[in-house]
Amino acid sequence: MKTSLPLRLIMLVPVLAASVLLALVLGSVPLPPKDVLVALFASVSPGEEFSLATVIVQQVRLPRVLTAAGAGGALALAGLLMQTVFRNPLAGPGVLGVNAGAGLGVAFVILAGVGAGLAAPTVTAAIAGAMAVLVVVMIVHQVVQQPVVVLVLGLLFGYAASAITTILLAGSAVDGLERYVQWSFGSFALAPGAGPLTLLLATLVITVPLTVVAPRLDALLLGSSYAESLGIHAQRLERTLLLTAGVLTGIVTALTGPISFLGVAVPHIARGYLHTSRHRLLVPTTVLIGAILAILADLLARLPGSEATLPLNAVLAVLGVPVVLIVVLRPRQGGVQT
Repeated sequence: MKTSLPLRLIMLVPVLAASVLLALVLGSVPLPPKDVLVALFASVSPGEEFSLATVIVQQVRLPRVLTAAGAGGALALAGLLMQTVFRNPLAGPGVLGVNAGAGLGVAFVILAGVGAGLAAPTVTAAIAGAMAVLVVVMIVHQVVQQPVVVLVLGLLFGYAASAITTILLAGSAVDGLERYVQWSFGSFALAPGAGPLTLLLATLVITVPLTVVAPRLDALLLGSSYAESLGIHAQRLERTLLLTAGVLTGIVTALTGPISFLGVAVPHIARGYLHTSRHRLLVPTTVLIGAILAILADLLARLPGSEATLPLNAVLAVLGVPVVLIVVLRPRQGGVQT
């Protein structure tokens, strides 16, 4: 019996819940599921004694899981928006140089010592760097109207941003260099507070209106001319989508480092899972799968039962490269699948 598309979307919710529980249970100190559930709802007051499980869950693992879910969903959504605008299966924050632009902004903050150690200057610089690359990409896209050319130029912009970053690294102090290298590995280990929850809520808030305007995204996927024939202001919609993708990428890159492959790979996994390119279900499905994969990748990077950790970007590359390779090698299918 064929599973309906809405049911396929709903089925991802328990998978996400299981991934969250698994990430909270496993670690260098394994915790029984019962203790984890108790620790989740435990009230911690200043001066009050509380269990080790409560400290581990509320101060270490829960913020990390929330950050992974928010960052994974945001990057996956950014990748989907870019692939829709450019109608190119390889478009994404990393491929189009947006990650590199955001990283350059962070490099100026960390290595030049401008607001070092503060979140606000870092996030602002990352968004500015991401938007600078996106603006150039948008201008080229409007002039050239050839996705392959835009893709190649996006890669060149990324290389240019990386080159400038390398120059900054060459002249930086040891402490700044060490901080940048640690940041470049990628990590969802944010300190407990408003940051992890804000990132997750921002992703969810952006997902809702994009789901509402999904028919416009379907029309844009079939070409700007087709969208214009339906009364849609295609250029304005494209600018809005790219602006949204740039802001999401900038915030995530500033907080977690230059996370790779999620933006390119997850939209394709979502399309394969749903067997459709219609955005009404594709947008929330992409966010959910992005959150799930980010949580599981972070769990693998933490090497449960060990004190060692792996660079998050290395783990995501191992997971993402096969997906991108399949996308490159498989036959092209145009249009919106139903």
